[in-house]
Amino acid sequence: MRQYLRLLRLPVADLRQAVHAVLEENPMLEEANLPLDPELATAESPQEPHDEENDPSPVISGDWEGSEPLDFLRPSVDFSKRPASVSQKLKDFQDSLLTPPESLFDYLEWQLRFLDLSGTEQRIAKQIIGNITEDGYLAATIEEIAKAAQADPAAIEPILTKIQELDPPGVAARDLKEALFLQLQRKGPGAALAKEMVLHYLELVARKDYKLLTKIFHKDERAIQNAIDMISRLEPKPGRSFYAEEPIAVTPDVTVSIKEGTTGGLEIRMNEEFIPRLKLNQEYRKMLRGRDLDEKTARFLKEKLAGGIDFIKALELRKNTLQGITEEIVKAQPLFFTRGFSYLRPLRLKDIAKRLELHESTISRAIHGKYMSTPQGTIPFKSFFSQKIETRDGVGESQTSIVEKVKALIEREDPKKPLSDQAIAKILTQDGIQIARRTVAKYREMLKILPSHLRRTP
Repeated sequence: MRQYLRLLRLPVADLRQAVHAVLEENPMLEEANLPLDPELATAESPQEPHDEENDPSPVISGDWEGSEPLDFLRPSVDFSKRPASVSQKLKDFQDSLLTPPESLFDYLEWQLRFLDLSGTEQRIAKQIIGNITEDGYLAATIEEIAKAAQADPAAIEPILTKIQELDPPGVAARDLKEALFLQLQRKGPGAALAKEMVLHYLELVARKDYKLLTKIFHKDERAIQNAIDMISRLEPKPGRSFYAEEPIAVTPDVTVSIKEGTTGGLEIRMNEEFIPRLKLNQEYRKMLRGRDLDEKTARFLKEKLAGGIDFIKALELRKNTLQGITEEIVKAQPLFFTRGFSYLRPLRLKDIAKRLELHESTISRAIHGKYMSTPQGTIPFKSFFSQKIETRDGVGESQTSIVEKVKALIEREDPKKPLSDQAIAKILTQDGIQIARRTVAKYREMLKILPSHLRRTP
């Protein structure tokens, strides 16, 4: 599952590199023309037997996200089926675009939208993320944040705790010890020993002083070794994945297009052209079956076989997770794909997580840094998620669609009599959208549009 969660976070370009890296490292894996090794079902795996003849889905064992059901891996609606001729026509989807890299601040600010915070709490939260360094550490004290936010210092810690629960794991820590501890908190009961070691004996962990640690914790050396291995896999700089200086070329992970011959039918295609297909190497598997193989070589090949099978299954599970999320977005936002941003409906990470029976953090990890090619352009997955703003009919509008409405009103205004923020708020209220003037002003500033008195032309 660690393998799956690591691959889940990678956008398609980084995934390609990860697949090439494992091909170089694991002799049991080689490129194939099939999406999944057809002999995987009969591979000699150290896992328990599984009837894959009647259940072709990847075998997943162990606890994960609270042992949540994985039934979504067999989606009831498959948008991805298409004739080969259509697939070929759509293969020129690779019109990647240059986009500024997303900063850690942008990513945290986006996640704030989904926290249920009051006005004062929002102000505190923004002060906190505004003081997070590019490494992901909080660079201000509680007192400094309280002063800047004009709030009681006692109100800061609960908001900081909420921000420390956001992605990436370990963000907003005040030192290395806290960054490691926050990451271990997400690993459940199995990390209890590692947490104690980080909290009280991090110096001994850094020195790998196994003997002294075994005496302190009354554990055998193997348990200490496992805990130290767990700690060594943590990220000492939680913001590292956001390091970037130049604009990056975006390759969409998924393409959603209008079905040929229809006006609103949609179909999904996972963009896997650049990802090598993997299968298990037959020669090494035959060698493993041989009786004259020495014990050391046999052990090495068994480890690589198990690792290869796990990687193939993790890769397939990543694909199915992303496809499941895309299908739910298509079901929730059908009018966006045919009509544009003004028709985006409110959608929360919680909504998708509930439908797929997954944790919100898994959905957040899956969509992070990923893009979708749509009839409206190539856009980040996160653009489909926004706050709900109440309307007169009680249905609700997404924040993104209202921003688009503000933009459209300004584009259509009389340049000699531009609309004030109050006038725009009044028009939207008449259309059933309850919105304040200051909110219109905020959206106008987001769009980098000047106020009315500076838009007026003679």
